Amino acid sequence: MTEIGIAFFIGFMIGLVMRPKDKDLKEQQEIYNTLYKKYAEDIQYYKDLCKWHVEQRNQNGNKD
Repeated sequence: MTEIGIAFFIGFMIGLVMRPKDKDLKEQQEIYNTLYKKYAEDIQYYKDLCKWHVEQRNQNGNKD
């Protein structure tokens, strides 16, 4: 049990030392999150548009 605790502590310390310390990392993450949100909204728009077209086709009786 002691070995597991020591291994966890050593791994934690190595993780702290090895983590990226880039000052622009926060800015890059904000840009990524903004683009991700925009793309998610675009995808949802097109999904809704396709669903609307299918509903319109079914209402008009043009079933294939």
